[in-house]
Amino acid sequence: MSGPNVHMSDKSKILVLFLVLTAVRFAWGREVPSDARLEERSRGDSLARVCSNRFLIGTAIGGPKLNESEQQLLLRQFNAVTPENCMKMEHLQRIEGRFDFAQADALVQMAVANGLMVNGHTLVWHAQCPEWFFADGNRPASRELVLKRMRNHIATVAGHFAGKIQSWDVVNEAIADGNGHLRKSKWLATIGEDFIAEAFKAARQADPKAVLCYNDYGIELPPKRDKALQLLRDLKKRGAPVDAIGIQGHWQLDRIPFKELEAAIIAFHAEGVQVMITELDVDVVMRATDSADVGARQSGGRDPFVNGLPPDIQQRLADQYARLFALFVKHQDKISRVTFWGLHDGRTWLNFWPYRRTSHPLLWDRALQPKPAFAAVIAAVREAQINPAPQHRGETRRVARPIVLNEDDKPAFPDPPVGFDRKRNGISHGKLEMVEYESKTVGTRRKMLVYTPPEYTREKKYPVLYLLHGIGGDETEWQRFASPDVLLDNLIAEQKAVPMIIVMPNGRAQKNDRAEGNVFAAAAAFATFERDLLDDVIPAIESRYSTYNARDYRAIAGLSMGGGQALNFGLGHLDVFAWVGGFSSAPNTKPPADLIPDPLALRKLKLLWLSCGNKDDLIYISQGIHVFLKERNVPHIWHVPAHGHDPTQWKQDLYYFMQQLFK
Repeated sequence: MSGPNVHMSDKSKILVLFLVLTAVRFAWGREVPSDARLEERSRGDSLARVCSNRFLIGTAIGGPKLNESEQQLLLRQFNAVTPENCMKMEHLQRIEGRFDFAQADALVQMAVANGLMVNGHTLVWHAQCPEWFFADGNRPASRELVLKRMRNHIATVAGHFAGKIQSWDVVNEAIADGNGHLRKSKWLATIGEDFIAEAFKAARQADPKAVLCYNDYGIELPPKRDKALQLLRDLKKRGAPVDAIGIQGHWQLDRIPFKELEAAIIAFHAEGVQVMITELDVDVVMRATDSADVGARQSGGRDPFVNGLPPDIQQRLADQYARLFALFVKHQDKISRVTFWGLHDGRTWLNFWPYRRTSHPLLWDRALQPKPAFAAVIAAVREAQINPAPQHRGETRRVARPIVLNEDDKPAFPDPPVGFDRKRNGISHGKLEMVEYESKTVGTRRKMLVYTPPEYTREKKYPVLYLLHGIGGDETEWQRFASPDVLLDNLIAEQKAVPMIIVMPNGRAQKNDRAEGNVFAAAAAFATFERDLLDDVIPAIESRYSTYNARDYRAIAGLSMGGGQALNFGLGHLDVFAWVGGFSSAPNTKPPADLIPDPLALRKLKLLWLSCGNKDDLIYISQGIHVFLKERNVPHIWHVPAHGHDPTQWKQDLYYFMQQLFK
């Protein structure tokens, strides 16, 4: 974008949202309840986590300097950030050849430390670009000189942030609003129509792994949508590597073009690119222009909401945000990110554009309190979870993003020896049995697979490892993927692991706990399982088997969705577990700041294990936690072998994890 060059100054309960949805009546054209009960139900929710298996939720911030409350809001509600101004040309290279990365570096460092994805904004734009780009002394610069400068700027900036930024708005707002195909900018006048393709090629060369996006406003509406489609096709013909298109989404109350927006999402995705909603806000103060062109100023205007929004406007805003998110969720297979342009109403460019006024376009007010629109959005996503869009069965729905490896993303252990996972003759073997228990949490009898070690006897006490499966599995998944009984039998025989009991429960805490149909519809049950584990599973195990009933003798670990559960439950109950492991943890994992509110408390742990394959597109989740822990000097194991999101990774994780336990 987009914004003028000004400096604008408990814990979430993931996915347990779905169970109350039958009380929430929302659909296209139906009114969202505005009573206090709906708002209260949503108050503790995190929008990022509610949408975690659908798309990223981002916000634009001016820089890393947020007050404590703003930082808490950022880390609780979002998992992606876009720098509002500090990565634009005039900020980074005001004078030719002199790059100033101080503010942008600080923002990226803050984001990486807290597990936030960063979208770079923007490499090439007609606004906020120094005039020297187009001058050669007292004469206009030639095509060759401007092209050289543009390539050098992109190479330096994208190269500087390579590996730290996951996506770039490469070219911003290059399509004409009126007649003609492209905006009559100095880039077009000096270089020609191929300046966009050349920018994308330079960006790919500087950062081969970043998602490269074209970003613009109004492209959901014809005829500008047709121009955007023409641009995408032209870029492909020129060999330009465009991965995504960003629909900015600067709309006005009661003027959101829902039908045209849906058509645009479908049409852009059909061209083979990701769709992103990159700069979302809904202006409640009517303005003369429907365009979001930063150059479109208005000389004065009304400021009707200095003292806040009246209830009827709040309700209309809530209704329309809810309808927007219902549309986004409907097309979640096409949309990879939804980013709000501003953190809260006190930090929105609409307080200054197209004239100075008091605007209220976002989900949080100036006091950082959620508005009715926030509750309405949560309700819209909740309702969509009841009847989600069709998905392929698998461990977790991927949010498209590149894999970016850091210097210390390396294996902590070598590949296991040949035959580590083969059942051996001539050694003692443990026993597997399917056990039923009464679950007060679910209100039914449930099953779990339990391994007892060789020579198990009631005369001895044993530690227990609770092993959690992924979203597409059940209590048999670990046995099918990794044969924990074989691994542990072999390790015990080699005296590399202590005899322990392994409990493999069903982490889908609902009456029909089978992985049937759309497995994502049961995501809420994975959060409910926290109570089932603590109140029903552990007591059942400790009453049935001879165990040490103390935290030092309890471990918890899991794969994918189960990895997120293990981290959430284990670090959330340090009085219950002393050994915690997350293998390829999925997006249900809490953000680092929520997961670890008190790093010093983790000194109580005997072991904290994080692992993920370096070919796994979910590695960013574990990376964020690792960086957070590393910067706070919290001891942990960080293991990154050359695998993807697959059973080979999890089997090897378990092999080494069990060797660390209870020693």
